[in-house]
Amino acid sequence: MTERNYWQRMRRQQMSRRALLRASGRAGVGAAGLALVGCGDDDDAQQSVTTTQQQQQQPQQAMQQQDQSQQQTQAMQQQDQPQQQQADADAQAQQTDQQEQTVADAEDQQQVQAGPPADAPQYGGTMKRASTIETHDYWDPHRGVFGPTQFMHSMLYNNLIRWKNKEKAEMEADIAALPEIPDETTYIFSINPRAAWHDSYPTEGGRNITAEDIVVNVDRNTAGVDSTGAEDGSFLGLSSWRKIASVEAVDDLTLRTTSDGIDSTYLSATFLRPFGWMAAPEGIREWGTESDVWRDDPTTLRVAGSGPFIAESYEPTEVFVANRNPNYWKDDEWGRQLPYVDRMEYYNLFDETAIETAVRSKELDGAWLNISRVESLLNDFPQMQRNTVGGGFTIMIRTNYNPDWPGEDGEGNPWLDRRVAAAFHLATDRYLMIDTVYLGSAKPSVLEEIPWFSTFWSPSQEEMTQIPGFRADHEADLQEANELMDASGFRDSGRSIYLFAPDVWEQRYPGIVETAKNMYESALGVGIQISIDPYTILLQRLVDGTSTGQIPCWTNPPSDLDPTSYWLNGRVPGGSANFYSYENPRVTEIAEEMKITLDLEAKGELSREMVQLQLGIHPDWGWESLSPGLGVMNPVSNEASWPWYHVIPDGYQFAHQGHKVVEELWLDTAHEDYPA
Repeated sequence: MTERNYWQRMRRQQMSRRALLRASGRAGVGAAGLALVGCGDDDDAQQSVTTTQQQQQQPQQAMQQQDQSQQQTQAMQQQDQPQQQQADADAQAQQTDQQEQTVADAEDQQQVQAGPPADAPQYGGTMKRASTIETHDYWDPHRGVFGPTQFMHSMLYNNLIRWKNKEKAEMEADIAALPEIPDETTYIFSINPRAAWHDSYPTEGGRNITAEDIVVNVDRNTAGVDSTGAEDGSFLGLSSWRKIASVEAVDDLTLRTTSDGIDSTYLSATFLRPFGWMAAPEGIREWGTESDVWRDDPTTLRVAGSGPFIAESYEPTEVFVANRNPNYWKDDEWGRQLPYVDRMEYYNLFDETAIETAVRSKELDGAWLNISRVESLLNDFPQMQRNTVGGGFTIMIRTNYNPDWPGEDGEGNPWLDRRVAAAFHLATDRYLMIDTVYLGSAKPSVLEEIPWFSTFWSPSQEEMTQIPGFRADHEADLQEANELMDASGFRDSGRSIYLFAPDVWEQRYPGIVETAKNMYESALGVGIQISIDPYTILLQRLVDGTSTGQIPCWTNPPSDLDPTSYWLNGRVPGGSANFYSYENPRVTEIAEEMKITLDLEAKGELSREMVQLQLGIHPDWGWESLSPGLGVMNPVSNEASWPWYHVIPDGYQFAHQGHKVVEELWLDTAHEDYPA
């Protein structure tokens, strides 16, 4: 097999269901994915259980006929037998995997030789989409966390490995093949010998990527310091990256890493995380190690990537432009070079009327819009396509439990009294927000890390109607909220509650800030002061520990369907994303236990108790364990796009799938509707 064909196969390789179930704990695939894959008929596990049961049912009479030596011998055999059975089962499963892969290799080879069919993706065209690219934090691929930033980075960078389909827990090769896992803490990655950095500054010539380049990235992420060596709070993934206990370049194309013990989240929290980009060391040194330009000048475009597109320009209030990488090192299933599209243009547009107008005039290929606008487009243009997916950007409220923050008015942090925080939570009318913002095309979500469509972890919609803050009877919530406010004495103090709203939230949904202000004032009988500022201000105040609290508005999608990493980072003292100074001993205990729990059902039980704690309904803790970041809703996102715009099926997922869109998107420029 040629080198090109070998990596053609590795690009599409994913863990089979059997291998995924066998390696789930070691690989850190995440229990959420296993729940969605399903594990009720796993032949390996069932065979082991059956064997054990048979051994336990041996007649007692036969045992009594043995002398002591024979009993000891049989006991040793019984101890070894399950292990041997499991080893045999693993060997059989591995053989089956190899047979399936051999068949797949033969099919791949035939497909390449036959060439692409008539309806295969075609080359050419310029993708034109809209987003809030002005809402951008860092061009530093290790510091950026904003959604528009992630999508722009996905055009320019690659991961070591990546999600193929996050919901199904399917991984695939990117810079490296999926790892070999010789033991429960060791991961060996083979680097694609064709993988190369961009032929542009600071990597002119496009040199090949080496294992040592990956070591530089890991070392920077696990250090989390600025150019002076000081700890830098803008490395928000620090806790996740520090799961890597060691990293070593065995040779130019072999990387070995180890985890700091058994960890069910290892890969999903590190190399598979949404911002697990790998950057060229030349750029890291110039812009992120020898200086802090990447951090201190976020508007100037500086890229050290390897991705399918090379950045041309970024005008924050206008457009981001990237051109096809002519030397990209990946091929499609027919052996043709990726990507297909010549150019990406990503426009800064907030107003839905303006976006809809641009779609109608074919200035945009399509857009995610509210349900009424999508329906209007489809009615007027029946040839347009409709796509629907659970929206990853959770709408949430925030409070702040930092005891050292004196409050916006200097009279003390009001949220330290959990009765005030609980009253704010109860006064949030989730169903009003669903109707006002998304015209009913949304569902309530209990926590930002557990959207409603994350069904294994989330309470059902029916169960939510009984949870305080989500009750169908909002009057019951309001009554309890006022009882809490009376008990706290906050109303009698004459103080106001200060909240934050991002400017893009008001620009996208004009009047929503006033709606929220009226909702809280009428419910709680106190003054509400809302500052409207860019998200960058919110991020800085989160890092500083001085966030006021937040009306319902966007936050980032969850990085993984399994919430374990989120809780470890954001709800455990010392976590790199614990911006709210949250601390609860039982929450910490559960998060740490979930980290090492490999049994799916056991992990689910722990998660259900965690949800009780975070919602303030745990029988032992009540409001004292209330989360500082509570969910409001996630939309049922609707897109209308022109028929020339083709995205692969895996491209539409709940969150952070930009790499699947940009790498394999194609435009049918010969379509009769395509603008001349």
